[in-house]
Formats: sequence, C-alpha cells, structure tokens
Amino acid sequence: MSQEKILIIGGGLGGLALACRLAKQGNAVEVFERHASVGGRVAQKKVKGYTIDLGPTFMLMPGEFEELFTYCGRDMRDYVPIQRLDPCYRLHFADQTHMDFYSGLPEMLHELKRFAQQDLQGYLNFLAYQQEKYAVVYENFITQPADSLSKIALSPQIFELLNLDGFISMWDHAAKFFSDEHLRLGFSFQSMYLGESPLATPGTYSIIPFVELTQGVWYPTQGIRSIVDGIAKLAKELGVKVHVKAAVQEIIIDEQRRATGIRLENGAIVTADRIVSNLDLPATYVKLIPASKRAIYTDKKVNALKYSSSAFMLFLGVDKDYAQLEHHNVFFCKDYLHNFKQLFDTMEVPQDPSVYVNVPTRTNPKLAPKGKHLLYVLVPVPIRPQRDGKAWDWNLEKEGFADAIITQLEARGLNDLRKHIRMKEVFTPHDWEALGGMHLGSTFGLSPIFFQSSVFRPKQKSEEFKSLYFVGASTHPGSGMPMVLISARTCQQLIQRDSLERNA
Repeated sequence: MSQEKILIIGGGLGGLALACRLAKQGNAVEVFERHASVGGRVAQKKVKGYTIDLGPTFMLMPGEFEELFTYCGRDMRDYVPIQRLDPCYRLHFADQTHMDFYSGLPEMLHELKRFAQQDLQGYLNFLAYQQEKYAVVYENFITQPADSLSKIALSPQIFELLNLDGFISMWDHAAKFFSDEHLRLGFSFQSMYLGESPLATPGTYSIIPFVELTQGVWYPTQGIRSIVDGIAKLAKELGVKVHVKAAVQEIIIDEQRRATGIRLENGAIVTADRIVSNLDLPATYVKLIPASKRAIYTDKKVNALKYSSSAFMLFLGVDKDYAQLEHHNVFFCKDYLHNFKQLFDTMEVPQDPSVYVNVPTRTNPKLAPKGKHLLYVLVPVPIRPQRDGKAWDWNLEKEGFADAIITQLEARGLNDLRKHIRMKEVFTPHDWEALGGMHLGSTFGLSPIFFQSSVFRPKQKSEEFKSLYFVGASTHPGSGMPMVLISARTCQQLIQRDSLERNA
C-alpha cells in the first residue's frame, strides 16, 4: 500500500489507536484535537491532591489493548501495566444483601452457593451457552467491518445473525438461566455500560457478563488515564503528528462528494487523501458538515436516532475507609424496573436511582492524599431530562441532586458520608457534551438496540461521502474501550482495502 496522508479529527482513544495503526503501515498521519491534551472521554483532572479519572473505569478484554501494541511492534506492559481485580465488582441490593462477582470459577461457585444455590447449574449452563455464542459474535460480527445487510442476507452469516438472541432482551435472556431475581438483574445490568436498559438491549449483549467472568476485570496500575498516555506515547514514536488546541470547524466536501480536507476554527485549511472523524458520529454530521450537503444524515435523521443515557457524576474525596466498598460497586434501587422506564421511556430524573460507586484508591492509593479515598459516583440520567412534567435544568439542579445522592448513599450504609467529604466535584451531562463532543450529552453514544447494532449501526465508511471514515463509540462495533479499539482496527482494514483498490 502506497503512503497516504490521513487526517484524524479528535484525539480520543479510537483516534489515537487508529493513528498508531495507520502510521505503522507507513501513512503520514495527523491528529487534530480541540482540547489542550488528547484523550477525549478518557480524561483526567487533579483537584486538591486527588487524581480523578473522569470517564471509563472498567477495563475489559485486555487482549484488545495488547493487540494494538503487538501490531505496532511493542509490548503493552512497557507502556500500560495492568492488574486483575478480584472480585470483579460487588452488587449491593436494596434488601441489604450483597453479592460479589468473580472471574475465578471456584470463587464464583462458592459465592453462588452462598447467595442462590438453586442457580448453580443455571450459571454453568449460562457459561457454556455464552462461550459458543461469543465465538460466533466475536469472529463474525464484532471484529469484522460491518458490511451491508444485503450482503449478509446473501451469505451464511444471515443464519448466525438471526440466532444470536437479538430478538429478546438481556433481561428476558437472563431469566432462562436464573430463577433468583437478584441474579437476573446481576446478569443483565451490564447493558448500562452501554447506556441502555436491559429491558431494551438485545440478549446478544449477554456476552458482556460472560467476558467479565471469564477474561476478568482489569485496572491499569497507574490509573485509567495511563491507557491514553501509553497510546499517545506510542503514536509519537511512530511519527504521528498530534495538534492540540486545534479545533476543526468543517470537513471540506468537494463537488464529487469527496472529503478532501478540514477547515480549522482559525481559518487554516489542511488537505489529505482521507479524513477520519473520532468525534461522535452524529455530532460529526451535524457540526462539521453543512446541512445543505447531507442527504442521508440530515438533522432530522440524526435526531431521530436512539441515544444512550447520560450520566451525572460526583467525585468525592473522603477521609474515611468504607470497608464494605470494593473497587467497583453497584447499589441497586428498590424498584429498578421502574428506574429503567424512567431513564429511557418517560425521561424522568429518578428520585431513587441505582448508583455506581468506584473506589480506585482501593487499588491505587496514590490517587488521593495519604489516608484518604476517592469515590467516583455515577448516576445514569436521561439525555432530555424532566421531572413532574417540567424540563430539568442541570445548572440549577445539580447541587440539590448531588446532595440527594449523598443522602441516599448514607442510607445504604456509607455512614456519615457527608461529614467525611474533603473534596467534591460535580459533572453533569452538559459537561459530557463539552468534554467529549457527545451529541445531546449522551455519554455512551448511540444506543445498542437491535436496529442500531452490527450491520444496522451507522457505518465506519461514510454512506454519503467518499474518503470519509468514522472511529469510536457511535459506529461499529459500539461503546466501551475494547470496542473502540476494535473500531480502530476495522476502520484501518476499510482504509487499507480502499487504498489497495485505488492503487490497483
């Protein structure tokens, strides 16, 4: 493949990973990042001696991270050392019971025997079933560029696509294996990693808890941000040019509907053979391509897409060690089914939400001053919130909502939490939209409902404009750091294929 000049808009995880891969192939790659540093949603903030990872906290599928470095001729351990967490996480139920999920089979069976012995066999059946399904999904759909539905309809893959639990929800799928309702929730709530209700997420995604329980949950010993720092270092070594404080105003489209370059906010124009956007795909179309040039992804089309939830977040520095908290914790509300309906159907800000609490200092004490702990508190909230029929304004309500969440956590056993807070930062959906450029503040990008998954998801190769590609959560294969890394790999494959065809 001859060398090409390729521009990548956005220095998030996907953009940096793709830049490394393309540079390794011999291309001249430049990344344009509007912020003062790269990272996108994998951002970090330092406040009063606390080091806060603002975005992702779960590291799954470590093989995908290792593959990137191996492809580029490096050993990931020299850039991003990681360690396995056991238990993976602790689930706190409203009836004051809790259950730990382990990636070790003996430990998990022991915990199931303690918590719901009647479902031991169901768990083994679940693992066996998901193992077979995962092999098909991973090899044929996740790691392959998403071809058109018409192409798949004429191939043997159509039978696989129709037999992967896509027509039942994760919630109903879990009921096939577990009679205990706590376990049914425990093996379906993972849809919330993607910002969608288990009542609406296809059962295909039940491979997520399977991946956790078989490949483990991991944590970079220097914090989640070190993943981006390691990949950025790799990109520099490979000759990638990274421009920070370089906001892109427009993708230039010529009369042949080909993306030929970008216009920066300072007026400068940079031309290239190919353009890739690591900005959220819907935001790319709406913000960077004039409406007059868009025939498929019009503003109406973009706004009609189904979006994931957003997130309200609290970062609390505390001077007390709450021993009941593991590294990862989920506190489920009493009526979680009603909570899901509020988030995704009625768009109400819940009064009694489920809450995720991450304690990274449980694993890396250096993220807080000596003797202190850092609590990362995430509450899923709607992207267009309301309460009592009135629009919800986060600028006006954030402090009151934060106080209500602290009160709720105190009621769930974090005694006198308010008295032990020494640092508090609040992050709202507005902040997410500003930080990651996420359309409508949707933290996880497009929802993973059936008709926005696999071949139905917006394509990585633009359906409207030649030489324009996408990488990231709102395109194939979906949300989450491992999926974004795979997105970089499949995008590279598409670009390589097109380059070879052009030079044939």
